[in-house]
Amino acid sequence: MSYSVLIADDDNSLRSVLSAALKKAGYDTVQARNGKEAVSCVQKDDFDVILLDIFLGDADGLELIESIQELNPAAAIIIITGHGTTQTAIDAAKRQAYSYLTKPIDRNELLELIDRAASAASITKEETDTDSTQTLQTIDAQDRMVGQSPAMQAVYQIIGRGAVSDETVLIMGESGTGKELVAKLIHKNSLRSENPFVVVDCSAIPPTLIESTLFGHLKGAFTDAHTDRKGKFEQADTGTIFLDEVGELPIDVQMKLLRVLQERKIEPVGSNDTLSVNVRIIAATNRQLDTAISQKTFRADLYYRLNVITIMLPPLRERKEDIPELIDLFTSRLAQEYQLPKIGISSDTITRLTEYEWPGNVRELENAIKRALVMCAGQMLLTEHFSPIFEKSISDIPIDHQDTDQQIYAILQGQVASYLESETDDGHLYVAIRSIFEKPLFEIVLEHTEGNRSKASEILGINRNTLHTKLTEYDIK
Repeated sequence: MSYSVLIADDDNSLRSVLSAALKKAGYDTVQARNGKEAVSCVQKDDFDVILLDIFLGDADGLELIESIQELNPAAAIIIITGHGTTQTAIDAAKRQAYSYLTKPIDRNELLELIDRAASAASITKEETDTDSTQTLQTIDAQDRMVGQSPAMQAVYQIIGRGAVSDETVLIMGESGTGKELVAKLIHKNSLRSENPFVVVDCSAIPPTLIESTLFGHLKGAFTDAHTDRKGKFEQADTGTIFLDEVGELPIDVQMKLLRVLQERKIEPVGSNDTLSVNVRIIAATNRQLDTAISQKTFRADLYYRLNVITIMLPPLRERKEDIPELIDLFTSRLAQEYQLPKIGISSDTITRLTEYEWPGNVRELENAIKRALVMCAGQMLLTEHFSPIFEKSISDIPIDHQDTDQQIYAILQGQVASYLESETDDGHLYVAIRSIFEKPLFEIVLEHTEGNRSKASEILGINRNTLHTKLTEYDIK
């Protein structure tokens, strides 16, 4: 069977090259120089695949998708552009484009993609959802997601398609990969975009308060319930609730969350009545939920309810080609935030940063650039400004325990002398000294657990409530 392909691009040479390659592979091709010709071709013939450039001279390729779909609903549309952005990829997916390619186009990749697209077009001869043509919301600079790697292109497509539905989304990935940012993008591109977006960090709420936080409570429901309080689900009514680190929820609360997913009703603590809520749920976790299920710390039935649309975020070490673009984003954004001129970065430094494994993912990269900008006195970031991440880990350095003890003793002597000289006999010396050692201890352990507070509390030998209290006391995020 011979498939037909329409090539719509204002670049004459590219059209000719693509047409020759496709004809050699056995496809029938038709060429269009601009948007008007493309629509005219679709009016005359049905195509299996349409290669559609975004910049067609007289038209925006994305804006033509709806018209083309109305004329030829079965065609698989592949967007091609030399100026790819995150939003373009998401917009293409929202408008039900089959896929998205950036120039320069790899011939083998294109032929493989067209083969899949043509097969899909021949099987699915049905109309696509016209609701998907809604206009994308403008994404704030703070909420931009960047990266042109294949792994991220796949993520953008799922975001775009997931945004136009109202199904529950489960975002999985390591700490620092940008799970909350993905949730924001889904919400901002959904039909609920003008309504509330409520974030709940399930790992940061003490177990005794999580039910009240999620579902609200009535006055007198427990000792500190002095007034009625709306829960996060009620606050998110008509909008989206983002349950970050959902894997940290206690089992009893998981059961109540399952009921919300099934019935769309909540029951505030202390109440015998239920409230209906119209909320889209997006959940995220850095845990392996299948392992948690086998360990009976996460309910299998809740997992299946959450896992309708799944987005797997790749760690930064698996998409290193995106690092230079991320560096540019963060240096530009942070320079503006700090009211500094745009600061450059040496090619050697970019190379070193690209080679680094980034165990803390995108968040670690952003924090490293923040630190480097603070330390930089000139107009160029150099390798020396990133020395903390390039130096050997402290755990790899042999420790001279006697020397370490002397250093600690010297620190304590200095602190005690300073306290006594201040003539403030307030009885807080112990608290002051303890904080000197506790705060860095918690920071170091959290860094090693990549922000996982449950793991940190296990390592420290304290319960999660105590850890939460300490982190709040020391203002550790």
